[in-house]
Formats: sequence, C-alpha cells, structure tokens
Amino acid sequence: MNNHALAVLEFPRVLDVVAERATSEEGVERIRALRPTTDRDWIEREQARVFAVRSLIASEARWAPYAIPPARRALERLRVENATLATGDFGLLRALLRSSRMTLDSLRDPRLPLAARAVLEPVTTRLVRDASSESAIDQVLDDDGEVRDSA
Repeated sequence: MNNHALAVLEFPRVLDVVAERATSEEGVERIRALRPTTDRDWIEREQARVFAVRSLIASEARWAPYAIPPARRALERLRVENATLATGDFGLLRALLRSSRMTLDSLRDPRLPLAARAVLEPVTTRLVRDASSESAIDQVLDDDGEVRDSA
C-alpha cells in the first residue's frame, strides 16, 4: 500500500492513537513504524498476543505492564568494548533490569489465564532476571539515582 492510500485511510492517525497507549519510547517508535501486511502468520501471531494481553488485564489478577525506561542508548554503549557509562545510564539499566524481573514474575502468576501465559511464552523467555547486576547497581546508586558515598 502506498503512502497516499495510507494517508487517505488515516493510518498514521490510527497509529498515533495506538502509540498513546505504549509504555515506553521504544514501543511508541515501533508502533509508528508499523505498516500494513498480508503476512497471515504474522497477523495471527499478533492477534493472539493482543487477545492474550487483553485476557491478562481482564483477569482476577488485574495484570498491568511495568514501565520500560528509555535505555536503548545505554544498552548500545554496553556493546562497545571499553565504553564508559554515565551515572544516568546505570539508573536506566537498573530500572530496565527491575522492570524485566518484575514483568517476568508477574507473567508467571498462577492466577493469570494459562492459555494467555502460553501465548506470551516467547516474550517471557526473552525477559531477564539478573539479581546480581541489580544488586551491584543498587550498591553504587541510591534510590534517587545518585552515587552513594560508600561506592
């Protein structure tokens, strides 16, 4: 589909409405980059994920996603050998690790619908639980993200 046809259908406006509900800057970017597709397998996977998340939110556990901090630049710097991170980067990485751990734990809540958890398993397996890194950052940064005197 060409850009003119998408504009006539107000597709960018639809993406903006959906992007308003994203819980991270990266999510907003991914939503706004979406384009219509005829890939049936992709459409079915996405529809299943949407249905699964909606059932989690409506469940007795009242699941809700945890905030994902804008840590992309910090993660990119980690890939560079001998690169240094700013204090703020460590704060973002700590928040990302915490969010990942808490999301992983919450998605394993037995009160959540089993079918929905099964559909989301490919996402769940990519989440990280790294208590030692979280603890190491906690020893250096206080709750306000400042370097501790004892660090």
